Amino acid sequence: MKAKNITPHVRLILWTLLFLNIVQTPLTATAQDAKPRLQSREWYDGVKSPEISANGDVTFRLFAPQAKEVKLSGQFGPTVPMAWDDEEQAWKVTVHPAVADIYPYNFIVDGQPVNDPANKDLFPNELFKGSLLLMPNPKMLYTERDIPHGKVHYCSYHSTVLGEQRTMLVYTPAEYDDNIQQRYPVLYLVSGTTDTEETWYKAGRANFILDNLIHEGKATPMIVVMPYGNMNTGNPRPSSDAATRCYEIFSQEMQQCVMPYVERHYRTLADREHRAIAGFSRGGGEALFTAFKLADDFASVCAYAAYLTDKVYEQHFPRLIDDPATTNSRYRLIWFGVGADDFLHDPVKHNQELFSRKGIRYEHFDTTGGHTWMNARLYLGLTLPKLFR
Repeated sequence: MKAKNITPHVRLILWTLLFLNIVQTPLTATAQDAKPRLQSREWYDGVKSPEISANGDVTFRLFAPQAKEVKLSGQFGPTVPMAWDDEEQAWKVTVHPAVADIYPYNFIVDGQPVNDPANKDLFPNELFKGSLLLMPNPKMLYTERDIPHGKVHYCSYHSTVLGEQRTMLVYTPAEYDDNIQQRYPVLYLVSGTTDTEETWYKAGRANFILDNLIHEGKATPMIVVMPYGNMNTGNPRPSSDAATRCYEIFSQEMQQCVMPYVERHYRTLADREHRAIAGFSRGGGEALFTAFKLADDFASVCAYAAYLTDKVYEQHFPRLIDDPATTNSRYRLIWFGVGADDFLHDPVKHNQELFSRKGIRYEHFDTTGGHTWMNARLYLGLTLPKLFR
């Protein structure tokens, strides 16, 4: 049959058959795959991960049928491979953390780190795309208990230092709304490199830790401000000049933007004796620099796995280290905490040794473990009772 003799009706039938043959080809190939290309939202909603057993075993699952290799990486142990389970149609592995705690973790899918899509508890971090394993442990200070709880407020403000809109979180104690004539001391609590303003709240559980300590009469009711520590300077090494520049900008942000906002919108005791600043990792470096730079604004500072170099002290705070009598009279608390396996252990201890040689009074706490939020929560729980007493 010549093309010119094909009627429009026949041509439509031929094109339809050709189209159906094309679109069916991938479906036929899919049916032959070792792992099905299931994309059903209803099926995916059935994935349970993590699943915590009564004996402390934790099972993780991931629906990634086209992946060639999947691993589990978490702060509860070494990275382990996951295996495809044909019956459950998911990658799966079971581990047993030695201690029930809150652990960041993620999956590594064909070399790419991803969070656990079945877990709503995300780890707030710019770089680490992870989730949070929340293991119940009544002995831990961060545990939510049946007691009065404070509130956590999300606040937005314009930074004149950075020229952009910024977000911070503010915790007010349980009694705050009822005691409308009462003013409160303020702790500025800064999280670490690549962390966000939410990390002390979601991973650090600062609100529950303080709720429990206040309820037990071990901590003074206080406001806790959690600002964003990223000053748009990248992630420089803490011993570098670039890190010092980041700390300088942060101190300006605190003095010109964060503190004025907090003192306008919350009932604070706005004097140095009732202000403290603390931080983990980069946030600890920012806290130390800010407390010493703004000596008229802060009387207490806590550095969790953080330090400043000799060069910073010599160039920016020579009087602080050369006049220990004045330093000791001005600061109610200078506190350092670090883990034995922390990659910043040695420079933190060097900072303490410098203060010891100069006669500067400080407190310190050495623990096991590394640069983890398990230790950061521990440090916070140890230092909150020391503030504003």
